[in-house]
Amino acid sequence: MNKKNKTNMFLYTVGALFLSVLFFSCDTEYNDKINTIPGDVIKVSGYTHIESFTIKDPENNPISAALTEDKIIITWSNYMALPETIKPEIVLGTEAVISPASGAEIAFKDGAVYTVTSKAGTTKQYTLKIDFRQAEPQSWFLSAGETLSKGILQKKTNQARSGAIYIDNLWLSVKDTRVYFVAATDQTEYTAEISYLGGPAVAPFLEYGVYYFLPENMPIGMYDLRIKNGIYTLQDANVENRFKINVIEPTTFKAELTGSPAEKQTGETIEIRGGLMNTVTSVELFSSTATTVIYPLEIVSVTPYRAVLKIPAGVPAGTYNRMRFYRGTANTLTAYTVTVK
Repeated sequence: MNKKNKTNMFLYTVGALFLSVLFFSCDTEYNDKINTIPGDVIKVSGYTHIESFTIKDPENNPISAALTEDKIIITWSNYMALPETIKPEIVLGTEAVISPASGAEIAFKDGAVYTVTSKAGTTKQYTLKIDFRQAEPQSWFLSAGETLSKGILQKKTNQARSGAIYIDNLWLSVKDTRVYFVAATDQTEYTAEISYLGGPAVAPFLEYGVYYFLPENMPIGMYDLRIKNGIYTLQDANVENRFKINVIEPTTFKAELTGSPAEKQTGETIEIRGGLMNTVTSVELFSSTATTVIYPLEIVSVTPYRAVLKIPAGVPAGTYNRMRFYRGTANTLTAYTVTVK
């Protein structure tokens, strides 16, 4: 074979390899779709990838997700409040579409599924995953057991936010916190009602921590208190004190300040929580600056742990910062505040 033929053969081989590489390279990016015209082939984009997925934190700063083969991973720190919903900004490959669409509001939780569809009709699914980064909360340490009354506002707090015996470093998300009791007799769990979770606020929430009411259907007896906060479950750090919480019925009258201050119109009701509320015989509303002007409230219903009171017609608009509860000849004054509109 002469030199010219060898050169032509070499060029032919190189050209064939180039076309082969080009063909297979394009095949990874496009799907062939045959038109109805015989012999006419059109190239349609087959991209099904997400190029970027961005959300905003509570301070409106962007957070970019990490993208894997089939997951959208968002790293979230526990010092930021976890939003109920998000509106992601999504950038896709050429001519692809996604469902839910970019900017559509979705619940912010693990398991949300996004489906990308290419122009060629191929699809790919991505699952949302929250990589939650939570510092471990500090548990409490008691030297002896406790006695807790049903109906009375209970708390696990840390006024100074220091020391080994106080709860601290909580993730302040009520929906990601559960306060519950485990019965010593049969390990039955009873979930308490969280009234407040956070730092110092208006009375009665004057210390950092979690405030709660015991379940009303909870039998009296011995229990262990546990607080699930994010990914951690807290107990008394003193192991010897576990299952030494004595839950009892209320033995003294008390009206809690939860729900105060309240705004109401005449004819509307107020629910007062506390202990021995079923012993109340009458209730008065007045202001500490006008103690001689008193308005009786109507008692709608009472239980040992709740009283429902109605503001009767005729109570003038204004703010009233005192409520007095009569129980026969005894009475209790509280700083419960109601603004009548």
